[in-house]
Amino acid sequence: MTSTAPEEEIVAGIISEFSEAFAFSRTRWTRYANEVSTEISGLSMIVLQIIYRRGPITATGIGHWLEMDKSLVSRHVAKLRDLGLVEATESPEDRRVQLLTVSEHASGLLGDVRERWSNAYRERLADWSEEELESLRSGLHRFNAAADAAPYDGPAARCSRHAAEETREATG
Repeated sequence: MTSTAPEEEIVAGIISEFSEAFAFSRTRWTRYANEVSTEISGLSMIVLQIIYRRGPITATGIGHWLEMDKSLVSRHVAKLRDLGLVEATESPEDRRVQLLTVSEHASGLLGDVRERWSNAYRERLADWSEEELESLRSGLHRFNAAADAAPYDGPAARCSRHAAEETREATG
């Protein structure tokens, strides 16, 4: 498919809008991180959020989601563990692999953060119709589903997936 000039302008506009949305999100995560602890950064909050939503997960798995070096992920995870926000357990499949989950304390904090996050979005979307909201949601879902996010399939990733499946079956 060849791009036409109007299509290129539309795509450029979409990129610009995503950049602004990203800046808004980054500012919020930094603010929420400071509310949780002055010792963590906005990026640490993003790591914590990934553990919350995708856990149990390994540091390698987090690195793949964020396309971030494992040593950098490990530093963030170590800080989160020191603060009692993340817990690590050995994988039953491979004792070399540590599975990360959020602590009960962190789960409560993230619930508060998610409520404030939702309120911030509700304010920005207050004058949107249900149809417009659904169109935005479905468009973003389609966009995200098309991402080239092939999961890494090493032992740590397999253990994370197995533990997540067991958790879903136990709570499902």
